[in-house]
Amino acid sequence: MNPLVALKIAGRALARNTMRSALTMLGMIIGVGAVITMVSVGRGAKAQVEAQIATIGSNMVMIFPGSTTQGGVRGGSGTETTLTEQDAEAIGREISAVRLAAPSLRTTAQVVSANQNWSTTITGSTPDFFMIRDWSIESGSPFHAVRRQRGE
Repeated sequence: MNPLVALKIAGRALARNTMRSALTMLGMIIGVGAVITMVSVGRGAKAQVEAQIATIGSNMVMIFPGSTTQGGVRGGSGTETTLTEQDAEAIGREISAVRLAAPSLRTTAQVVSANQNWSTTITGSTPDFFMIRDWSIESGSPFHAVRRQRGE
């Protein structure tokens, strides 16, 4: 069959069935749009997860203290403060593969400002914490280590 004749037949069929042609085009447009949207959402979600994983830090090992059992209820890892700041210093000093060690202490507290009241997590650590986590400070300046005297 001649391609020009086939094109004329197709044009007449489209002109005679305008509603069917419009609905078919609409279905194709919606389908292609849905595929493009899903691919974009998937790539965006992937980028967000990768960014969150990157904020954890690279080549990092976290050591948590023991757990507690009280009244038959077992609290999970990190509920008993069995590790000390000296333990973190010893890990950094005695294990050659450890470049930086930063002990941290985490607790929850209520924070009140004006008429606002929030429950938040408070983390205390050393200045090395930011380097280990590969975190930068957006505003202000980092805190510095304070040398303690013996007996404090």
